[in-house]
Amino acid sequence: MKFQGTKVKENIDVLFIAANARSLLHNRGRLIGSMKAQGLSVAALVPSYDYIEEVEKLDIPIEKYDLDRHSLNPFDFISQLSGLIRKVKHLAPKAVFCYSIKPIALGAVAARLSGVKYVFSLVTGLGYAYCADGLKPRLVRVASRFLYGIAAVVGDLFIFQNEDDKKELSKGWLFKLADVLGKKKIVVGGSGVDIEEYPYQPVPTEGFSFLCMARLIKEKGVIEYAEAAKEVKEDFPDTTFYLAGPIDENLVTAINRDTVTRWEKQHGITYLGQVSDVNKWIGSSTVFVLPSYREGTSRAILEAMSIGRPILTTNVPGCRGPVVNGVNGYLAEAKDVKTLKNLMIRMLNEKEQLQAMGLASRNRIKEVYEVEKVNANMLEAMNEYLAQ
Repeated sequence: MKFQGTKVKENIDVLFIAANARSLLHNRGRLIGSMKAQGLSVAALVPSYDYIEEVEKLDIPIEKYDLDRHSLNPFDFISQLSGLIRKVKHLAPKAVFCYSIKPIALGAVAARLSGVKYVFSLVTGLGYAYCADGLKPRLVRVASRFLYGIAAVVGDLFIFQNEDDKKELSKGWLFKLADVLGKKKIVVGGSGVDIEEYPYQPVPTEGFSFLCMARLIKEKGVIEYAEAAKEVKEDFPDTTFYLAGPIDENLVTAINRDTVTRWEKQHGITYLGQVSDVNKWIGSSTVFVLPSYREGTSRAILEAMSIGRPILTTNVPGCRGPVVNGVNGYLAEAKDVKTLKNLMIRMLNEKEQLQAMGLASRNRIKEVYEVEKVNANMLEAMNEYLAQ
């Protein structure tokens, strides 16, 4: 369902300002459904460049807006802000819900300048700049702290997906000002996971396979995964190491196809590409691995836990939260091939314990990360404003 120019002027309770169409559908779809079930009128703005018709399954009014996620040009920022102000003024929602840094930075300011009553922001992770060294990452960190801080000051509710991100941003003077102004901050369990969509499957008893499912970029730890796989294969040659995820060589830290081909030939990696049947591949694997440098709260980890997989991940924000070390998985050090390799070997030698670890993963999802619980926590916080 799309807006038809100025023709549609229904009262909108919550306007989502999305980072991309797929994330709106797959990560916010259940939240939108919960809002509608509560009787709220919901609409969304999605970036023009990646609009997909599939998003119309949400059955809400949707309109496009201009967004360049990667540009740091201040003139581009002003141009995008001006366009967004026009959109928000026209739609005149009671509240906006922004997520990801650019939509938060643009959306919070645009909403306030458009007279929107309430502004909610969801931080889905602080990104590569907070796990990388060098001048550019430092500059990006400074810029992002400023942009998030402005959004916190002009907004009403700031939602984080892990305590580490909250602590990191709360150190900034703008967030301290937001505290003085009485702005609210909460932490929720990521985007949550639907336990019916990702049903429990016992850990396979035959063979042994590790599965790493992530975008092929450096900060997901895929280089460390490939290096650890090579070393483990020397002593456990029958072990399978799957790698699934898209290659996007336009990204600065992307792993290129030639590198993946070398891993296939020299490291014993089985590259699956971008898979559509996530349940099938997680269900057929023994252990799920994500050696990421930092996350918001990893949705891939939550999905694997729901299916009942032991988790091998890193002791970093967004990864360590779902894993109770030694109970439903293990935590390696980030960027450390040796600890990752040693924990892989430990799990290979403790195969009889993995079924119990998988059950512990499933139970932890039910207790903390089930999508309805996560959405209920967010809605409870938002309803304090929307009910006024």
